Amino acid sequence: MNAKKIFKIIAIIVAIAGVAAAAVILIKKLTAKKEPEIFDDNDFFECDNDLEIIEVAEEEAQVEEKVEEEKKAPKKKAAKKAE
Repeated sequence: MNAKKIFKIIAIIVAIAGVAAAAVILIKKLTAKKEPEIFDDNDFFECDNDLEIIEVAEEEAQVEEKVEEEKKAPKKKAAKKAE
């Protein structure tokens, strides 16, 4: 036999084995059991629980005044529909 024919036969066998290996890997990936990924909140947030309390009396008073003004203001009634 000629050396070229031997190399061609070997190349065909390697190509077929490569395609078969790729098919096996693909089937394993597609049929693999998918497990849910569980995250721990401590991995994302670092909390030292030393909270600083800031008093905001002025802003709360302003908000309360605005609410009272809105309550006192006369409410506009919806325009009556033309009959």
